[in-house]
Amino acid sequence: MSTGPDFEAAKQFVFSELEKLDKSLLYHGRHHTFEDVLPTSIRLCKEENLDEDQTLIVKTAALFHDVGFLDYYEKNEPKGVERAKVALPKFGYNSEQIEKVAECIMATQLPQSPGDNILARIVCDSDLSHVGTNLFFIKSEYLRLELCLIKNIDVSPRKWTEGNLKFLNDHKYFTDSAKRVLQPQKEKNYQLSKELLGL
Repeated sequence: MSTGPDFEAAKQFVFSELEKLDKSLLYHGRHHTFEDVLPTSIRLCKEENLDEDQTLIVKTAALFHDVGFLDYYEKNEPKGVERAKVALPKFGYNSEQIEKVAECIMATQLPQSPGDNILARIVCDSDLSHVGTNLFFIKSEYLRLELCLIKNIDVSPRKWTEGNLKFLNDHKYFTDSAKRVLQPQKEKNYQLSKELLGL
């Protein structure tokens, strides 16, 4: 008798796969998935009162959302979906569940586009949760260094901070829970960015 998807086995699989990521991925490394996106997605699922089945989809999409980085740096989401569709049947996921996971992964492609899909909204908010934490400036510096290493893009600290300010201003969280939990610190980060620029 089937007991449904084995999330823990899928988690161990992704953990091992992401170990193969380029070590130059200082921001998008395995830690991004396992220390930021996955824990935040679980928290937001609870905050949004999602049921067990919905939470499983969100957690699984959080797990797989960056596996496409194993293949491509740019536009890696379709490759992530492709890898998820190959891997997930082995862990007991059915086609309907896999399609929902795929929708969530594709929604994280910038600019994020989850529409009215609450599951995708949570994954998108979790993917950019660092924007609303006190680690924002550290994570942002990791991203700056990653772009320098991977794409040879060298941005001055001031230009980078100006970009951060615009990003913080333009970015919007999609779920009520992220607005409640993450927005207050995001607003502080916005003000700190202005102060760094002498604005």
